[in-house]
Amino acid sequence: MMKLKVWGGAGEHGRSAYVLSGSDIHLLLDCGVKREGAGEYPLIEPELVLKLNAVFLSHAHEDHSVAIPMLYRLGYQGEVWTTRETAAQVESYFESWRAFTERSGGPLPYEEADYKAIRYRFLDEAAARLTWFEVVPGVEAMWGRSGHMAGSVWLLIRAEGKEIFYSGDYTAESMLLEDDSPRGVRKEAIYADLAIIDAAYGTDAESQNDKLELLEKTIRSTLDQGGKVLLPVPATGRGQEMLLWAYRTYRDTPIVIERGLLNGMERLLSSPEWLRERDGYTGRDMKAQVERFLRREDLLVPGHEDDRIRLLDTLGASIWFITDGMMQSELARWYYEQLREDPRHLVLLTGHASKGTFAERLLRQPSAYGVCAVKKLKYKVHQGCEDVRRMMSAMPARHNVLVHAVKEETDRLRSRLLEEVEAAHDQVQIHSMSASEELWF
Repeated sequence: MMKLKVWGGAGEHGRSAYVLSGSDIHLLLDCGVKREGAGEYPLIEPELVLKLNAVFLSHAHEDHSVAIPMLYRLGYQGEVWTTRETAAQVESYFESWRAFTERSGGPLPYEEADYKAIRYRFLDEAAARLTWFEVVPGVEAMWGRSGHMAGSVWLLIRAEGKEIFYSGDYTAESMLLEDDSPRGVRKEAIYADLAIIDAAYGTDAESQNDKLELLEKTIRSTLDQGGKVLLPVPATGRGQEMLLWAYRTYRDTPIVIERGLLNGMERLLSSPEWLRERDGYTGRDMKAQVERFLRREDLLVPGHEDDRIRLLDTLGASIWFITDGMMQSELARWYYEQLREDPRHLVLLTGHASKGTFAERLLRQPSAYGVCAVKKLKYKVHQGCEDVRRMMSAMPARHNVLVHAVKEETDRLRSRLLEEVEAAHDQVQIHSMSASEELWF
């Protein structure tokens, strides 16, 4: 028997951390934080940290990565297995989290020396995609691209006679990034023992095309009124995809881009193995499409505040892409100050807004801050109901744990899925869990 212990990430959005424990082997999948209050950290058990044989990091986002230095603070001596691209990105997330804790007045439970103590091993150097390799004696692993951001992966692990699948953050609908379906990677007819599945969108069954259609109509409505649309997005991830989409969709509309998003686009060219081979919209080579975008002569990229003020004054209906999806940064708030007094303008959030962040407060009570519109429409970078169904079909497991969403939502999704699964697969169990809970499998 092995045990799953949830240190965070199930029944909540953030601080993903899942411990797999057997009689001799102890593994940790991710170790992130949650941007609520002064910051929340995984429910780490110090005595178990010393027993860990290996740590895996699925991708760089803070809710999966930023608590890793706590492990070294508590005496972990081992390695963190991830991709080279992820390791190159994480420093910026650590810096962002450090700035957040300073602003919020919360403690940072580790020091710079603990961050520098991290020893990375690279999945993509140890083995090719969809290939088994030995991590440590008694543990084998396989990885595939998860489509969530450059460097992001899913994992399939063998230890103590068990097979465990971890989806990481997964989407098969990225227009820019490739994903490797886990379907068919296990040759055995039997079920995997455990699957930990990204279910961030819960019972939402809409496709990316559905989301894009609504986004297009909403943005078009604001532009037709002569308004400006402010799109706060992460510096890496959906921001680059949305840029390409916006330039295709609004060909005659000025689009202003903060430099950090272009830096993320340039990074993709240095690691083209994460890109789709072909652009699903044009059928052309995806890398060439990114290169062509970066060579555009009409890119509006402000270099400093005077540039921003000039563009705000001279442009009418326009789209503005800025970094920081939760609008915690000084720059994001500066932009809001410029737009808040005109009801024609729109702040459009497309991802998760953690409780207490400026983005969440705007959504909850927009009239308390200004008269411009504030809306949230998802751009898919995670899985909803239909995606979870497909993943459970592609990687059948006896125990399926739904994660990355609040407990009420995974409860609803579990109930919906059980109606179908129980009739066809009496060996399959679906779990909606919370932090600190355990599951033997």
